[in-house]
Amino acid sequence: MKLNLPTLLTLTAVLFAAFAVDASAQGIKIAVVDMQDALNRYYKTDVEVGKINAMADEKRKNIDERQAAYQQMTDKAMELDKTARDTLLSEDKRKAALQELQALIQERDAKAKEIQDAQRKASSEVMQARQEMEATLVGEIKDAVNAIVEAEGHDLVFDKSFLPKANKAILYTSENVVDLTEGVVSALNAGAPTN
Repeated sequence: MKLNLPTLLTLTAVLFAAFAVDASAQGIKIAVVDMQDALNRYYKTDVEVGKINAMADEKRKNIDERQAAYQQMTDKAMELDKTARDTLLSEDKRKAALQELQALIQERDAKAKEIQDAQRKASSEVMQARQEMEATLVGEIKDAVNAIVEAEGHDLVFDKSFLPKANKAILYTSENVVDLTEGVVSALNAGAPTN
């Protein structure tokens, strides 16, 4: 049996409504947390993002230095090319300039490859560091959520933010549903250094 998107969404809504009725009948406590908001407002997020940005700036500076050296080689190659083509100069000077130009072109090509490899490596390292940072911070937020959920006795907590809007698990939230985001952010920022 093939289900289209509207049928699937309707079925999901019916199942969620049935679960919500069953949950309230059994006295299940349901709450929500805006994980994205908690991540954005967690003091460690700014600290860690700053570290990642500093690392990216350092890598970019290194690549900029390599590109400056590449540009110097290009400028020198243009001068040598001009000398090698200058028919007013002696044959020996032109040959020497041509030989130097050929060696410089090989060196410049190697420098170009080195720059490309460095850019690829830097991009990969920054991306990996960002992923590790996000995983660590989200893990800390989940720990704070778990501590609050256990202390307050909630049975089920939905994340209000990470799911795409069209596929959101929370179809309706009444004012009776407890939102733990403020408590989570407070618990996360309790250990924040004072400025």
